[in-house]
Amino acid sequence: MANRPRYTLEQLEQYFDRICLPQAKRIFDVSTLANDDQKLRFLNLLQKHQLCKVPWENLTQHYSWHRTVNVQPQHLFTKIVRNAGRGGYCMEANHFFHTVLLSLGFDVYMAGARIHRAGGEYGGWTHVVNLVRIAGVRYLLDGGFGPQGPARPVPLEHGVVSTQVAPAQCRVVFEALKQNLDQTQRVWVYEYRIDRTEGREWTAMYCFTDLEFTPADVESMNFAPWLNKKSFFSHRVVAVRFTTSKEVSREDANDAGARNHGVGYPDEQAMEGEIDGSVSINQDVLKWRRNGEVVFEWKFASEDERVRALEMYFGITLSEQDREAIQGTTTAIAAANIGLSF
Repeated sequence: MANRPRYTLEQLEQYFDRICLPQAKRIFDVSTLANDDQKLRFLNLLQKHQLCKVPWENLTQHYSWHRTVNVQPQHLFTKIVRNAGRGGYCMEANHFFHTVLLSLGFDVYMAGARIHRAGGEYGGWTHVVNLVRIAGVRYLLDGGFGPQGPARPVPLEHGVVSTQVAPAQCRVVFEALKQNLDQTQRVWVYEYRIDRTEGREWTAMYCFTDLEFTPADVESMNFAPWLNKKSFFSHRVVAVRFTTSKEVSREDANDAGARNHGVGYPDEQAMEGEIDGSVSINQDVLKWRRNGEVVFEWKFASEDERVRALEMYFGITLSEQDREAIQGTTTAIAAANIGLSF
């Protein structure tokens, strides 16, 4: 067995508190479950809580003086579990979740992924996903891609369609990449479409292989988004988390009651609902989509409004020092923005 970092029982307890997992549903060793169906149900439950409580975000690059992303598991535990509301970009969120799954006894490994570009080709290794094997079937889990990512474990079965957030759908296909010289090689391609209308085309999001990526690979890939000035991570403040059907829509962003309820939201009661959408911050705009429709939109007029939105909708409270770190940079609200849409 490879010597990989794992979280202790005490740390797993703190993690369950962080994601609002009810006491009655907490399991610390999946080998104690009676059968594989129970393992899969628990995996689905964990993925839902992870997606709704641990956002995909790049705040460290913009709201910190050091602007350094550390993907070591113990640092990630401190950042994500002990700092309410915080998450991370793909290398952080998925490496953290990988360590959680490994600590719980799941048969899991990480795989590197290439993001699909607008021109039709794929970039380099700039993403990582988790693959969990249960009863001989591997499942794709991804908590670090954004609103088009899988909302639940997706079986690695060619062409099998799964519901993403209704009416959107997702699937994986096993095929050759057009940009490859060797067309005998096949990779898994994760695809997404916004509705199930017959004939609606699928859009490739990213591809990945069966090759296991190690923590050393994650360390190496972690430098790419921050050193590449063409990456939108350098030009945009982004944050995304999935939402549930039992969350209360806050139509009025200035409502004091909503603001007070927003810290650490959603709570345990709201987590009883099913995933029905996502709330996202894309530089100076917050959007809440439910079942494919935008139900609330907030255009920020100032840094104070964006900071307040992070607290209300993500439970993230930035320190005064962190808030000062963004002043004078191109991603401060008053600066010019570069277009990108979720």
